[in-house]
Amino acid sequence: MEQLIPWLVFCTAFLALSLWKPGVARIFLGVFFILMAVAVNLVLSFLSPDLFLALGTDDPLVPFYAWVFQNVVALSPQGFGALAASGELAVGLLILSHGRRVKIGLALAVAFLLIITPMGIWTLPNPLMAAGAAWLMTKDFPRGLAQMLQSRHRSAGTQLLEDTV
Repeated sequence: MEQLIPWLVFCTAFLALSLWKPGVARIFLGVFFILMAVAVNLVLSFLSPDLFLALGTDDPLVPFYAWVFQNVVALSPQGFGALAASGELAVGLLILSHGRRVKIGLALAVAFLLIITPMGIWTLPNPLMAAGAAWLMTKDFPRGLAQMLQSRHRSAGTQLLEDTV
């Protein structure tokens, strides 16, 4: 329960950021998915498989989640964690991409957030983050993060050349 309030604030802040600065929110969400893939699904499942299993067995809102974690995930928490991390990593990279790939990544993010919402009371704010991601799907992102960083690097280099002349 103590995780609910901070997560509610976080998801609400993300929704506000999505409405206010969609480009920044898109980059934030992509990086967030990548970090969660590594920190939660990969590292937690390998370093503390019992805690990883507890994510789905400690008071889920839908009993089916406890059954899945007890009877499927428990067979190989590390394998399931690596699989989940791969999926989240792919979602994050798609979101940081450009064009149609961003919309695919955002749609997958919405689906992922809604699917894991019944895991416990602490995940109840997930639909707020999903709403922010869904709003971002209405925007166009013709450039990916790598392209934005390259153009920023080029313009900084050009400015440096102009300053030295």
